[in-house]
Amino acid sequence: MDEVWFHLSNQFETFQVQALVAAQQGQQWCMTWLAQLHQLILQLCEEQHVQHVKDVVLQIAASIQRGWQEVQFQYYNTQWNTINFYRQLGTSFINKVSKREAIFCLTGVMIGTVTGYYIGANWKPISRHVHHIKAITCHHYYGIEGVLMIDDFEMPTIKKSNELLIQVKAASLNVIDTKICSGYSKIYRRLLNSGKQKELPITLGRDCAGVIIDIGQSVVNFDIGDEVFLAVPSWASGTMAEYIIVPETQVARRPKSCNFEASASLPYNGCLAWDALVNRSVIKEGNAKGNVLIFGGNTPIGCILMQLVKLWGGYVVTACRTNAVPVMKALGADEIIIINEIDVEKELQMHDKYDAIFYTDNQPFQEHILKKHLLPYGSYVSTVPERLTSDSLGFICGSIFAGCVRIKLLVQYIFGFNMHQWKEGAKLKVAYLRALCELTDANQLQTVVDRVYAPYNIERALLHVLDANSIGSTIITFQ
Repeated sequence: MDEVWFHLSNQFETFQVQALVAAQQGQQWCMTWLAQLHQLILQLCEEQHVQHVKDVVLQIAASIQRGWQEVQFQYYNTQWNTINFYRQLGTSFINKVSKREAIFCLTGVMIGTVTGYYIGANWKPISRHVHHIKAITCHHYYGIEGVLMIDDFEMPTIKKSNELLIQVKAASLNVIDTKICSGYSKIYRRLLNSGKQKELPITLGRDCAGVIIDIGQSVVNFDIGDEVFLAVPSWASGTMAEYIIVPETQVARRPKSCNFEASASLPYNGCLAWDALVNRSVIKEGNAKGNVLIFGGNTPIGCILMQLVKLWGGYVVTACRTNAVPVMKALGADEIIIINEIDVEKELQMHDKYDAIFYTDNQPFQEHILKKHLLPYGSYVSTVPERLTSDSLGFICGSIFAGCVRIKLLVQYIFGFNMHQWKEGAKLKVAYLRALCELTDANQLQTVVDRVYAPYNIERALLHVLDANSIGSTIITFQ
């Protein structure tokens, strides 16, 4: 024990020596500074001939100097026997404290430390100024049973200069939302988001229409009161809340010729439809001449695809359920194949082969049957959400995958890559939103809204989205 005290005392004496050196250097600096200050004050006083001010300032400087010298004198004359102090402390501890008491004491300190750390790490103080809003969130990855409408969701606030605070008036509910409830894109959500957006609960909704109520300092293209619509990728925070925060680069002004519910049916599905036509098929923007088959014309994407192909000069054949036939005719379908009432394969054999086939139906179907009816140069495009291998990776493979994604993101960030453009985010372009807005205002594109639900009816809305007989978009209104 004496050896331990000896080492401790040596360390303490070393610290004392270092403190003395620091004190001497500090003294020299202070004395130099006081002398310079004294000289400066003398010059000022002589120039302005203010004797009274001169005397007062000189007295203050002299008092500071005397105080410093007194502290220095007391410090240098303090006698401190480090070895005797630690010896007395050790003797007192050994004589008055038993081993059992020492063990209990140390155990209590350890338990208290761990408990305090746990409470401190998990305790979240409730701010008195937090405002709560309604939101539709998913609380687990076991399906749509985990979706709830909550009214104590924390209202978001602008944190970056390019962000907009939008009051959501309406948002569309899509099949991708039902897949998110089962864990779709959960790995990308952890990698590409920050803060609470990484984990459960997840706000649903991939697009919306609303009104801007606040803007960041660097926002130049929008102002408070502008009516806008937008789309976000599957890994981003959703839009089904009364208020959301988004960068201005994801937002466009909504069509003026329709209401908020109709506007909300366009962004996500419209962007995917536009991208499927101009980037993934042989069809060029403004030129869709040829035969085009849209399998699932009654889906939200199918309704928009059909109108764009007709607008650009194509011949449209669509496959849909019986109840959707009147709507398909109204949207301009040239021929209609009714699913479930006839043999689709035999019906397809009676038609010429197609320049492009778009599969938008969310019900199971053997896609190889459709591909048989393509022309040699034709293109087959599926708009059904692709299966993400990353969602089924285990811990080890998932960690390796996450590391690769982070490296790729770092490289792309260095070269100015926009995080929003990751995966299907690259298909959700503001240019597409503006084009859809112009076509809608020009009455060249019709919005198709099947049902509108209030937030508390989210369960019925989700079931309707999964219904094969639904036509067009399902909307949640917050008005």
